[in-house]
Amino acid sequence: MDILCVSDWIDPIIYSEQLRDRMEGVDFVISCGDISFSYLDFIMSELNVPVFFVVGNHVNANRLKKNIYGKKRLDAPKCFHNLHLKFHNFKGTLICGFQGTVWYNGGPFQYRQREVYFHLLKLLPGLLFNKLFKGRYLDIFVAHSPPFGVGDKPDPCHNGLKAFNLFIKLFKPKYFLHGHVHLTNRNDPKIIKYYKTKVINCSGYYRSKI
Repeated sequence: MDILCVSDWIDPIIYSEQLRDRMEGVDFVISCGDISFSYLDFIMSELNVPVFFVVGNHVNANRLKKNIYGKKRLDAPKCFHNLHLKFHNFKGTLICGFQGTVWYNGGPFQYRQREVYFHLLKLLPGLLFNKLFKGRYLDIFVAHSPPFGVGDKPDPCHNGLKAFNLFIKLFKPKYFLHGHVHLTNRNDPKIIKYYKTKVINCSGYYRSKI
């Protein structure tokens, strides 16, 4: 399975008339957040493949709506598949995800560290179902934020989420894809092995066969 991951900014290699030729053979696209839907629409139109996404911590205010409880929700185009606390099985590849970042200024899709543990519990029935009927819990976990201490940064905005560390230890996804942390030093690793999981920073873009 050949995947294209995008996150955080528009890369001229992707936003190009040559995209179709450059990314020939891609089976699906994953967005790790902080990417406009118009950018994703361009990619989907050029490659004619499904797009899966989570949102980050920078969201267009026009896309935020309030539900009946007064909480903000994302108004996303139906053509894209939201991975937040949802499972998708794409041609045998098991995918789910979690949106947003650690809480740092009270913006939308920010979470206290302890909150994330309780949110991830909602995935437990689906994980157990996958293990029972597919022989594994998960193939790809998609997030905007990295795990704590694994490719994150020490400032309050870019701290990783601690619940992700436990999630990886328990459920062993093959890949953990994230954005949020911009790699400004070419010596910074894009891929970090954490237990048996490859944690991949997809800021800009990243293409991989899995």
